[in-house]
Amino acid sequence: MKRMLILTIVTACLSIPMSVRAQKIGGGDLTFTPRNALPVVFSHKIHVTDRGLQCADCHYQIFQMAQGSYEMAMSELTKGGFCGKCHNGRKAFDVHDNKNCVRCHR
Repeated sequence: MKRMLILTIVTACLSIPMSVRAQKIGGGDLTFTPRNALPVVFSHKIHVTDRGLQCADCHYQIFQMAQGSYEMAMSELTKGGFCGKCHNGRKAFDVHDNKNCVRCHR
């Protein structure tokens, strides 16, 4: 009887998901240096911690995990590619509006 109780408790404990974070989320700030424009600073903190996005919201659907694995251009963003998928004036500030340039280019 005692063994059965211990086995039940151990089984129950093993079936409960652990809520411990394995590592720091995000890759910190990333800086991109486009031609003919000020550098673009991307903050994982703003997107993950402040806005509540999950890694999978962007990675692999929009971006690969390896920095430099694609070539971004503003013309792609304004057509809804890369950052422009969310920064369209509906989900997040619009990349089409010139007053928003300084929000990324610094």
